[in-house]
Amino acid sequence: QRVIAPPPEFPVTWSRPEEATYHWTRDREHMPDPITPMFFSAAAVMAIASRERTLPVYDEAIVKRFDKVINSYIYTSLIPYEGPPEALETRARRNRDKVWSTSRQLEELWETVWRPELEAHWAFWETFDLQHATLAALAEHLEESLRRGARLYEIHYLMGPPMWFAIDAFETLYCDLFPEKTPLDAHQLLQGFDNKTLEIGRALWRLRDLAKGEAIIGSALACATTAETLAALEETEPGRTFLAALHEFLATYGGRSDLWDWGYPSWQDNPAPVLNNLRNYLAQPDRDLTAELEHVATVREQAIVEARQALASYPQPVVERFETTLRAAQVALVLTENHTYYIDFNGFGWIHRVIKELGRRLDAHLYEPDDVFYLTIDELREMLHDESCTREMCAHAARAAGRRVEQALWAQVDEPRELGTRPEKPLTLYSPDARRTLRYTGGWAADPTGSPDQTNEKPDGLLYGQPGSPGTVRGRARVILSLADAHRLQPGDILVTTTTAPPWTPLFLTAAALVTDAGGLLSHGAVVSREYGIPAVVGTHDATTRITDGQEIEVDGRRGSVRLL
Repeated sequence: QRVIAPPPEFPVTWSRPEEATYHWTRDREHMPDPITPMFFSAAAVMAIASRERTLPVYDEAIVKRFDKVINSYIYTSLIPYEGPPEALETRARRNRDKVWSTSRQLEELWETVWRPELEAHWAFWETFDLQHATLAALAEHLEESLRRGARLYEIHYLMGPPMWFAIDAFETLYCDLFPEKTPLDAHQLLQGFDNKTLEIGRALWRLRDLAKGEAIIGSALACATTAETLAALEETEPGRTFLAALHEFLATYGGRSDLWDWGYPSWQDNPAPVLNNLRNYLAQPDRDLTAELEHVATVREQAIVEARQALASYPQPVVERFETTLRAAQVALVLTENHTYYIDFNGFGWIHRVIKELGRRLDAHLYEPDDVFYLTIDELREMLHDESCTREMCAHAARAAGRRVEQALWAQVDEPRELGTRPEKPLTLYSPDARRTLRYTGGWAADPTGSPDQTNEKPDGLLYGQPGSPGTVRGRARVILSLADAHRLQPGDILVTTTTAPPWTPLFLTAAALVTDAGGLLSHGAVVSREYGIPAVVGTHDATTRITDGQEIEVDGRRGSVRLL
């Protein structure tokens, strides 16, 4: 059936009749949880406008993208470019030529253009005194922050197409040259280069090394709550030394939340995820992280040597193309992690800080300071221009408090993966970036003969997803849907979750393997699993509902299968 009937527990009311004819799908890799009104009202507008400005740069293949919040969850509908076949092919050729040209300049553009600009934006935020600014100055700072946020999105969209193209081009070339190999094999030649994600992991591991030799610190970290841990650390000299190092870590890397949404707490707001990871790291006293990362790089170099030996008899133009494409893909894969660090988390983390400070200043107007994230950006502007409005007299305060409760209720609902009307035929998209976007927003749903809600389980007790990182592991499944619940993950457990954003990365040094509902070979979870050498199966669609917490499972990352034991 093309028309999708929403489940009774998820009623849908369309704002306009034509919306029911669109095919709406969920991007569970980026937005697995309900979206806060502040983020959607501000970030979605900035992202859409920024994307429209950058689409002509590469002659992108998507003409329109609609985003809509339904029962607190964000859904997306994509409408591709349409026209005569010859016009589509001409557009596709222009897209490939423009994106490939930029792909070969990624390293230079990052070092000389994009990163310096991003660091300049950071400097703007770092030098503004949030706590002591007047409310009027803070309101003006918010508007400038949003303007700069729009520019961050522009850089994001300028970087994305050439990054994904470079990796896609190398996968395709490698598998064409070596038909017996898989895309997973191709990624062995790209892994093991340093990036900001691994830098954070090493920094957190150094905190573990600082705590490892001090029983007093270990005892403090074993306290039941974050508040008790911090208080216990304050009581001793070694504890205070460790606490200073922890605060330095949070000041450098703690602007990130566990999701892409600004409305969720950052590590600085709540360092519980960091402390939970440190407890698990202390339970692995003999582990040598440096040696493990070096091994991944050694595997890469060996794979490159083998590929070059196999190509030794090929014509020189083929060898040169291989080398050029390989280098572009290696740079691109590093930048997939680095651009997320500079833009999506720590970059937008500064806007989170600005809005959070505004919530603190408006405490007398709101029921809770963090209710500010349940206002829309226009409602916040109205409150800033009407300081006389008290909590009891301000409709926005009650509205924000009600939305917070409503969103918490919708978070307990298993939302449908698609709504509206399925297309008559699979969408035809003409660029790697467009195809990757479709995978994010439910690429499986592009097949009108399939249903995302059908069970993934096979008669032999297997779940199937996409190979994310090679290796086979048996262990206890730990189903974790939020970083707030991550303390339940113990060394040797298999992490089963909807998706993993970069702030989940420290868990990869505890988990024996990873299984996700969303994602693909280039998802954050798959990339980082390969860097840390743990098996991963991604994009299963329903592992978090088919696998029982505590159940024994076997993960085969090369086959992309999970066996229920």
